[in-house]
Amino acid sequence: MADYIAYITVRVLNFILGFVPINASLWLGRQIGRLAFFFNKKRRLIAYANLKAAFAKEKPPKELKAITKRVYQNLVQTFVEILNLTKVNRRYVDSYVEVVNMDRIQNAAKSGRGTILLTGHFGDWELSSLVSSVEGFPIMVLAREQKMKRLNELLNRLRESNGCKVIRKGISTKSILRALYEKNIVGILSDQDAGKSGVFVDFFGRPVSCHSGPFEIAQRTNSLVLPNFIVRTKGACHKLFLEEYIDLKDLSSSKEDIKQGVSEFTGLLESYIRKYPDQWLWLHKRWKSTPVRTVLVLDDGKAGHLNQSMAIAEDIRKARMVDGYKPEDIRITVVRVKFKSPWARSLLGVSASFASWRCHGCMKCMKACLDEDTYETLMKTYSDFVISCGSSLAGVNIFMSKENNAKNIVVMRPGIFMGLNKFKLALIPEHDRPAQKRNVVRTVLAPNLINEEKIRKDGELLSRRVHLGTNGAVGVFIGGDNPEYAFTDELALSVAQSLTDFCDKSGAGILMTTSRRTPKEVEELFKKRSKSSGYFKLLVVANEKNPPETVGGVLDLSRVILVSGESISMISEAVSSGKPVVVFRLTKKKPGTTKHERALAAFEKRGYVTVCDAGHIASTLLSVWNTPRPARRTDDNERIFEAVRRLI
Repeated sequence: MADYIAYITVRVLNFILGFVPINASLWLGRQIGRLAFFFNKKRRLIAYANLKAAFAKEKPPKELKAITKRVYQNLVQTFVEILNLTKVNRRYVDSYVEVVNMDRIQNAAKSGRGTILLTGHFGDWELSSLVSSVEGFPIMVLAREQKMKRLNELLNRLRESNGCKVIRKGISTKSILRALYEKNIVGILSDQDAGKSGVFVDFFGRPVSCHSGPFEIAQRTNSLVLPNFIVRTKGACHKLFLEEYIDLKDLSSSKEDIKQGVSEFTGLLESYIRKYPDQWLWLHKRWKSTPVRTVLVLDDGKAGHLNQSMAIAEDIRKARMVDGYKPEDIRITVVRVKFKSPWARSLLGVSASFASWRCHGCMKCMKACLDEDTYETLMKTYSDFVISCGSSLAGVNIFMSKENNAKNIVVMRPGIFMGLNKFKLALIPEHDRPAQKRNVVRTVLAPNLINEEKIRKDGELLSRRVHLGTNGAVGVFIGGDNPEYAFTDELALSVAQSLTDFCDKSGAGILMTTSRRTPKEVEELFKKRSKSSGYFKLLVVANEKNPPETVGGVLDLSRVILVSGESISMISEAVSSGKPVVVFRLTKKKPGTTKHERALAAFEKRGYVTVCDAGHIASTLLSVWNTPRPARRTDDNERIFEAVRRLI
């Protein structure tokens, strides 16, 4: 029924438009294109995301949105011209089409060889085949079969109205080969995704899957490939450009030779798209089969949050590798996000709760709230995935996912204004009491980069500059202040003395690293202790230097781990090492139960850690040291990985 209605509609339109001047018809087409742009959500998102992938570094969102709108207008104008194909004759071509380099098709016709007129879904590609016929070079056209049979046949008759011959489905390859062996001209479109079995060449900086068929046929039949592109200059006026031949006669039949031809044509197509970006069909998933995926990691300046986000980014890489891709096929970009003010950060969070797909190409809220450099950097960044950790960046995450039509992942609860439905995947710790939803994974530990392979490699590197005694070492991770806890000088003195007491009794060495949050006074205190005490085998002050192998190396070389209790991220890394972990409490700034206390209680209940006050560090460490027991393993990282793999 739908096929019949479409068939009748096209017949009626073809009849009516026969009495309407072509420029008036095209004006109507542009207005319909505007409406299609407004209502066609699915394809508009694809088109804008494709443009963003190609031009993010060159064009701002406003310009990309305007181009997307013109793409729709040009597409409807092309459809209007298809309905007017019966008008295309010598007079029409002389009035509206200028052919550039006509001698190339003339020389091809005289060459005694077949010719493939190769183009893409660019400009009014349907018109270009009829122009060739009117100019005295009738061609056979390979047309895509439509699902609606009546409509498909009607469109083919319109294409054949002025000398073209359409190659129907089922006899395509045989007919093409015969035509080329007989030294005829065949028109082929070749610019859509060819799947995983296609030939991959560079297209706007990313590999793209291309059909190699036209070049294989050209090589088999000793035919010339003549790239051509028709450009709409204004209204019904066009320029048809005939480019230099791609001649494969001197090439062997190797895949690399075919790839050379594919790459040359794709490069030509890209050059035309760059000049006339609104005239290509951006509405299909051109990079659907590309092995390369891009990940945007948002950084709020907190090392723990960044580590958690990077852990998820690495899970994406690992999941892609499981599917057979290379590590370098995942490109990770980290952008440090700065707001104009705390008020602006809150405003963006509220605005994000109302964000929808119509926000792409606008981004006024982002521009109003973000630091200028941050905004410019983000707008020049395209991503397939967006990852953030913490509530402060959740709003930016949402807007960037809308801008790029990307899948987004948030770690930790995003905030009271932003619903979890704004994210494809939410990884939320149990102590944040997340709701039970399909896109929510409840975690005990924070996501982290620690695994057996990493700590082994880091341990090998660190052992080259650290000399441990026969009694082993305790690894110590010192944090710092946060809104709920303070790392005071008195606490630091207590920790230092407790470590000395423990080492006196156990004979262990100390491998210590601080964080970027550690107060300067605390750093100085431990520096003095390290110089005066022979127990210190390593002290890494993160604010001065922080070799990348430090954390993993300390975890690998230590028998027991001591961690300050204000950082869930550091505790999670320690637990993921599989070593026994002791956590000491910091000085609370305000009364009441904090989320850190709830998290520590959950860790201790599951047997992941032993919690103590600073005054009991020595006795607690000694007890764990003398009565070693296997640490309880958590499956958090495995569950997170599986959730990420399902998402991608």
